[in-house]
Amino acid sequence: MEKLKVLRIPIPTPTLWPHTSTNCYLIGNHHESLLVDTGYNHIETRKVLEQSLQENNMPEPKHIVLTHAHPDHAPGVLQVANWSPIIYCHTYEKQAIVEAISPYSAVKTVNDGDCFQVANHEIIFLHTPGHTKGHLNLYIPTEKILLAGDNILSEGTTWIGKPDGDMTDYLHSLKRLQSMEIKTIGPGHGQWVENPQKQISFVLERRLFREKQIQKLLFEFKQLTVSELTKHIYQDHIHPSVFEVAKRTTEAHLCKLIKDGEVQVHDDYYMIKS
Repeated sequence: MEKLKVLRIPIPTPTLWPHTSTNCYLIGNHHESLLVDTGYNHIETRKVLEQSLQENNMPEPKHIVLTHAHPDHAPGVLQVANWSPIIYCHTYEKQAIVEAISPYSAVKTVNDGDCFQVANHEIIFLHTPGHTKGHLNLYIPTEKILLAGDNILSEGTTWIGKPDGDMTDYLHSLKRLQSMEIKTIGPGHGQWVENPQKQISFVLERRLFREKQIQKLLFEFKQLTVSELTKHIYQDHIHPSVFEVAKRTTEAHLCKLIKDGEVQVHDDYYMIKS
């Protein structure tokens, strides 16, 4: 079996601090290729991808997989529309993807466990919701590589929140990844993750720590708004540009705690359920 290339292609994007690029991934050889994610809809996307294809002697991808519909991952499709690629996404993400890449419309859906062949290597689609309802990961069994989208970053943790994030789903997805044999993770942002289980455990433990921290603060202060909780949690230790997504992640924790019967809300104030 011919050696499979799995190339991380960081494309400059106005994404969340501390990251300054979004990772796209080229998978294949000099006969065929698959692209995972496409970054923002700006000319830099096209330039970087075309240069990478040329440098690695790979053909234009006729298939593109989008892990999710966020603007730093999906709309770059419009920069490579002349390739006439078929776009793949999870069934639950289709509506958001169609809106993100409009007017391009060649979209097909996949579901958990579906497989795709690239250069005689199997790629397995994993439905890993949490960051979005239809978030996809890709697993390459022969290489034991996981392409994680925004489930795992090389530095820090991803945000989870409205309108389509769900903390309960995200924790389940992380636990699923923990059970897999993974040698390397290709994150949505940052360098290759060479200690995958350590990083997955770090993210899972951080989320569980935040949940306990929120409960402790509500016990202490009796009732707090989402903004007040977020300020107590981070105490000006985060970059101002990410306060809003930190607040949304705090809210996602609160939504989970409400579903779990631990917390209640009244007039925007959250409190321990009596």
